[in-house]
Amino acid sequence: MKYDKNNHQNSDVRPNPNKSKYLGMNTASIDINKYRDLKQTQDFNLQGNLNLQIIKTISNTFEINTIFDLDLSNQKIEKIDCLAECIQLVQLNLHNNSISDISPLNTLKYLSILNISNNQIAKLDLVGLNSLQNLEAQGNLIQSVEAIKDLDSIETFTILYLQLPSGELKNPICDINNYRNQIFKAIKSLSRLDGYTREQQCLHSEVQYIEEINIKIEIQNKTDPWYAQQIPKVQKPTSVQLDDQELKQSVEETKRSLSNLEKKLALLK
Repeated sequence: MKYDKNNHQNSDVRPNPNKSKYLGMNTASIDINKYRDLKQTQDFNLQGNLNLQIIKTISNTFEINTIFDLDLSNQKIEKIDCLAECIQLVQLNLHNNSISDISPLNTLKYLSILNISNNQIAKLDLVGLNSLQNLEAQGNLIQSVEAIKDLDSIETFTILYLQLPSGELKNPICDINNYRNQIFKAIKSLSRLDGYTREQQCLHSEVQYIEEINIKIEIQNKTDPWYAQQIPKVQKPTSVQLDDQELKQSVEETKRSLSNLEKKLALLK
């Protein structure tokens, strides 16, 4: 075919939305944002490697500061230093890796939801996360309240998991007697721990106290005179009401029962 310069100069090569209708699509109406987050449909196997270029590829973006949600779970990652530059992150999932140092995350002042469960983390040094609300840290190496006390400086912080509600993926701290009470005292803004609200934990502690008193009564009833055997056991609740008002009422009733029981026990001394 012979090249015709005149015909080429006169041809209209500007985009014409109407022409694309022949292909069954109007390009002027395409919403490119629908195809922005391709990580929802792609599986990545990083094998422990993580850098900014990989993060851009996963997020399908050219700019780190346009990444708001990032899922890096199950990738055998050990180092997360490069995440310090993802300063716009709001939600981050690092579940099931080999991470021990999470201090690089302290630059993420907009991060609200963080999952660091099932790693090798011994201390929650996250003082820079001023917007943090929800932290899943079950399945790590946290041993003491001292290792998490810095979370008290985050006013927005309300939800923490150190083990699953089923008792699985426990941190060593979960084996400490009344560890939840200690943590609720240490982190004032915390409203829910391992799925328990403050009110539920309070009731749970009262029930444990009742059980201890009942054990003492059983021992005393075997050796004390007949009148001591007339002291009834305090019945522990068989279920917990999740309604706040009913829960508070149950706690008050339990406290009154304990007060009466303590008076009766005083007569035995």
